[in-house]
Amino acid sequence: MNWVAALFTIVFAAHALAQAPAAAPSVAELKCRAVQRQDFTQLTDATTAVSGAILVAPARDLPEYCRIQGTVSPRIVFEVRLPTTTWNGKFLMQGCGGMCGALNMEAAEDSLVRGYAVVNTDMGHAGAAFVATWAYNDRQAEIDFGYRATHVVATAAKAIVEAYYGKAPSYSYFNGCSTGGRQGMVQAQRFPTDFDGIVSGAPVLNEIGDGTLHLLWSSRANADKDGKPILDSRKLTLVRNAVMAKCDMLDGVKDNILQDPRRCGFKPEELQCKGAENSECLTAAEVGVVNRIYGGAHNSKGEQIFAGGMSRGSEYEWSPPFVGQTKPDGTKTNGSILDRSSMIYQFTQYLTFFDDPGPSYDPMRFDWDRDPQRLMLTETLYNAQNPDLRKFKAAGNKLILYHGWDDAEIPPGLSVDYYETATKTMGGPQATRDFFRLFMVPAMAHCRRGPGADGFDPVIALEAWVEKGQAPDSILTHKMVKDQPYAGLPRLRFPVKREDYVWTRPVFAYPDVAVFKGKGDWQDPANWIKAKPKN
Repeated sequence: MNWVAALFTIVFAAHALAQAPAAAPSVAELKCRAVQRQDFTQLTDATTAVSGAILVAPARDLPEYCRIQGTVSPRIVFEVRLPTTTWNGKFLMQGCGGMCGALNMEAAEDSLVRGYAVVNTDMGHAGAAFVATWAYNDRQAEIDFGYRATHVVATAAKAIVEAYYGKAPSYSYFNGCSTGGRQGMVQAQRFPTDFDGIVSGAPVLNEIGDGTLHLLWSSRANADKDGKPILDSRKLTLVRNAVMAKCDMLDGVKDNILQDPRRCGFKPEELQCKGAENSECLTAAEVGVVNRIYGGAHNSKGEQIFAGGMSRGSEYEWSPPFVGQTKPDGTKTNGSILDRSSMIYQFTQYLTFFDDPGPSYDPMRFDWDRDPQRLMLTETLYNAQNPDLRKFKAAGNKLILYHGWDDAEIPPGLSVDYYETATKTMGGPQATRDFFRLFMVPAMAHCRRGPGADGFDPVIALEAWVEKGQAPDSILTHKMVKDQPYAGLPRLRFPVKREDYVWTRPVFAYPDVAVFKGKGDWQDPANWIKAKPKN
């Protein structure tokens, strides 16, 4: 064939290809496009516009799904992912973290893999997770972040699910940690019929208390009258080692883990220098720093103004946010209080006060006698501490709350205090356990990490409780070979592979704790039994 004939053949083939009919769209793609054409503007209290709908091919372990993006008026952005062939008939809303401000669909991938239709939202504003400038003199943004966005997006997402599949989800769940945990508690308290089951991890029950009273107090605890750091961060290991030496065996095993730090009677004064200062003891001033961080925020009269304070054993989490860091050359930093871009600055300048003081405000000016009362106006927007859960219980819904004992960002004692208050409000332990259970995870930091076992799936336990009536007496935790990253992404897939964890252990529903039997392998969960806490 000469070149003229070859060129003719190529041109003819190209023309034929151009004239060939395009492949017909699949049923899933047609359904996906149809959702975009539907009118969701009439949803009650959730005026919604769908801005995009595309079919996404399978990738990695993710199934094929229809991706719907949209906005609830005025500016709450969301994304729904609808598995086309693997739908389990259920819906799950995944919470966000920090200040939110972006869609974090990666956090919902594990649920998508299990067949859930999933949704996530930016909570009504755009920005980095640790930036709060969006709230500056913007009450609507504060309302959306405080309590509105989760509810209206749940309403919109469930309508989209029904539009795509032709039927409503059989069960609706919520799962979140940190701010996501607060979202879940807000739902249980303010919108008790939105979800059949809620998992709330390390919830920011008191957005103002955690963001200002806890973080600001703990950072200022290490500042002298001139604002210079007192405690050398290298001595935190000394403190934690002393805690473990005194209390590690309370559960019957020397494993660098405290099952319930409240049982530990360690006092920082035990490490106070008897003579000259050295690296193996604490000065009187350093003892004061440790006691202030353990004790939480107080006013000038010594009265506690927030149920915060850090647990014994959590000292490894205090650097850099509270104690700062000591560099190799001996230079000390004083943690977040000196970082003008830190969340502490962001909170006090743009979020904490009802009337925002703005970028010129210095957190060091916060008055512990006068200013906490000023925060009560803002508490009405953000906080999730109402212990009256009668409407949630009456709806037949279930709630699992979990919190790591070593959490430095959200004081774990706040979750314990809330649960105990709710128990009294709801008529006692059994009346509360019928629908609400708390799991305190030993030696786990904020949502994950730490020397304890942070690999567990409360959603599985919640499903069994909601759908089969099997209330969780314990949850099995896994000590992972690789520590989970701060953001917890990619999310673990359950059941986890045996080569990915070192050991497992049950965490029992509060107030019970796990105690080693005293015989057999301590890494075998069968050798841990439930015990009542001891004072």
